[in-house]
Amino acid sequence: MESYKDVFISESMEHLNSLTQGLLELEKGNEEVITEIFRAAHTLKGMSATMGYEGMAKITHEMENLLDAVRNGEVKITSEVIDVLFEAVDLLEAALGSLSEGDDENISADEVSRKLSKFTQKKVEKSAETAEVKDNVKKLERGVKRIDIELDRDCTLKSVRAYMAFRELRELGEIVKCIPDEEKLEDGNFDRSFSIFLKTGASDEEIKERLKKVSELSKVEIHSGEASSSANDGKVKSGDIKSVQTVRVSIERLDSLMNLVGELVISKSRLFQIKNKYAIDELNETLAYIDKLTTSLQEEVQEMRMVEVRYVFDRFPRMVRDLAKKEGKKVDFVIEGKDIELDRTVLDEIGDPLVHLLRNCIDHGIETPEERVKNGKSETGRVLLKARRVKDHVEIIVEDDGRGIDPEKIKRIAVERGLLSEKEAEKMSPEEAKMLIFTPGFSSAEKVTDISGRGVGLDVVRNKILSLGGTVELESEVGKGTRFVLKLPLTLAITKALLISAGGRIYAIPLNNVSEILNVKEEDISTVMGQEVIQLRGRILPVYDLLSLLGKTTSTNGKRARPVVIVEKGGNLIGLAVDELIGQQEIVIKSLDGKLRDVRGFAGSTIMGDGRVSLILDIASLGVGEWQGR
Repeated sequence: MESYKDVFISESMEHLNSLTQGLLELEKGNEEVITEIFRAAHTLKGMSATMGYEGMAKITHEMENLLDAVRNGEVKITSEVIDVLFEAVDLLEAALGSLSEGDDENISADEVSRKLSKFTQKKVEKSAETAEVKDNVKKLERGVKRIDIELDRDCTLKSVRAYMAFRELRELGEIVKCIPDEEKLEDGNFDRSFSIFLKTGASDEEIKERLKKVSELSKVEIHSGEASSSANDGKVKSGDIKSVQTVRVSIERLDSLMNLVGELVISKSRLFQIKNKYAIDELNETLAYIDKLTTSLQEEVQEMRMVEVRYVFDRFPRMVRDLAKKEGKKVDFVIEGKDIELDRTVLDEIGDPLVHLLRNCIDHGIETPEERVKNGKSETGRVLLKARRVKDHVEIIVEDDGRGIDPEKIKRIAVERGLLSEKEAEKMSPEEAKMLIFTPGFSSAEKVTDISGRGVGLDVVRNKILSLGGTVELESEVGKGTRFVLKLPLTLAITKALLISAGGRIYAIPLNNVSEILNVKEEDISTVMGQEVIQLRGRILPVYDLLSLLGKTTSTNGKRARPVVIVEKGGNLIGLAVDELIGQQEIVIKSLDGKLRDVRGFAGSTIMGDGRVSLILDIASLGVGEWQGR
């Protein structure tokens, strides 16, 4: 059984997620999901019993009883019923967490089982499909296929293989009957063969492709209806059944593979430099082919690391529901863009920042129902979590329609807590005041609770997003709501950058920060309020000497013609004056360690083709002050 433990944990987490999402929908009054919730609990029960996890099997059995009573109208859906079902889900998650750490399930199921069973004394022993079989057994001739499956002679875990076949077929339609019955299949109480009656619109080819994903199947035959007249139509020979369709690979091995691809990219850059330096024409064709192969390999590895944001987003509906209930607030939580993909490493890092932002929305943003009605709003607040792809990065938006951020209140709190002097507060613009919420130690909560008030949260969010090479933008209007926009790179390993020269050193600017490049003449540069500016399509942009921003002596005296890179910083465009443009190149990002890690203005380093190390500029942390002339 130990060899199936990882598969069990992975599959169980998916079913628990389905349970959580279904219960949230059920609480909103959508009773159509009850069958889906029931099936998830039933499948978990069968899997747990097969693996010998008695505590999990006991809890899911009691959940199944209660859900069946709800489905039959014997028990009404109340807040108490939903709370107990969520308590059971939490206990199951704790058991899976214990199993994933190499321990036993380590749970006591008695208390939760007692709470579940108090709603109904009726013990339901029949399988999830029993009721459906009664309705559909007479319709087997219409749209129902009989799939006869035979397992290998040396198959050790028959019930597991039967379950996997069930899972694949259930995604294609409705299982209305099985021979022997499902309970015997779950217990492994059958020989080597079994039959499943599937109501589906899928073709025989689609069914065969699905079952090829299940190993240790020696024979599969598909028949239309209950008769065997077309016995040869859907037959799959044992040689057609592939034993392995997918391979589980740890993220560490993918990281190692990405590092090797990175070294390959560096070596490729070196080869191009050698070709250009020595003008070796014979290398052109080979290098072009190597470039193509390297790019394809890089894209394939990056694609393997991409994961849909739903795997993080799906954690939050339950959290928002519990927080809102605890705070006595009504919240309509909306999620959009779950299918947007991010690098697994980036995705793993954004969970905590999103938790902080959503908790902030519930605690500080959304008002109580009474307060909202008093202000002319609906008593139910709205919180939006949205992901969208923009060019070569992903934006994650967290938005609420609550109180908004009052700049004057923020300044007053900052002065009271010693984070700001009164003079500094007076000089601050409203936009600057709002950004104070990202200051370490700042909190607008009037009292410390287990949700907020300790001054830890939004500064952590900002620092984490910046460390990922992203940016955080804030928009807020008093009485209307607040909107946080997190801009994140698709991957942290390899990116395209613009190489520039300043003061004799080469620097890299990630292309997702670059808006455009200009060759500015001396007469194009003006001075406004002591700040050099240029005019771009009717808009005045400040221009900064890059070396000056990096704390070095500027390489120029006064204005002169030079390249200017227009970059986006904090939602505004600024110009960076440099000595020379070198060109666009793929770079491998290496993190800065030790004392260099805290140096502002740099996001990392990269190794050039000739072995030199170049620093990657972090536009978000460059020391550019607020220019009042724009």
